[in-house]
Amino acid sequence: MRATGLNAEAARFAGMPVNRIFIRTAMLSGGLAALTALSEVAGLRGNLTTDLSPGYGYTGIIVAMLALLHPIGVVVAALFVAGIFVGADSMSRAAGVPTYMADVLLAAALLAMVLALGLTRLRVIWR
Repeated sequence: MRATGLNAEAARFAGMPVNRIFIRTAMLSGGLAALTALSEVAGLRGNLTTDLSPGYGYTGIIVAMLALLHPIGVVVAALFVAGIFVGADSMSRAAGVPTYMADVLLAAALLAMVLALGLTRLRVIWR
């Protein structure tokens, strides 16, 4: 999967069945997503509702971006994002601060990460 994801043409040249690997990868990720949805419906909610997913996908994208797609970084980034959400809920109850502050903080963290990546890739040196 990694070889085809990094360079499909090189993987094809090396004799790998690129289309089959892409299809298996899509089926694996779809199956994991379905397993997650099944556990959400069967375990937590007990039934299917229209407000089933309150933005889990977007939160996952932010976690993956903050972790730079590294497995250990995902754990650290997920704890960071969870801490921000829990802290926003606590601030909302204690001080009346809107919970949307968590979204603002996560957006600022994501923008800072994208800016830092852009500056390191362009090799900008401040003098």
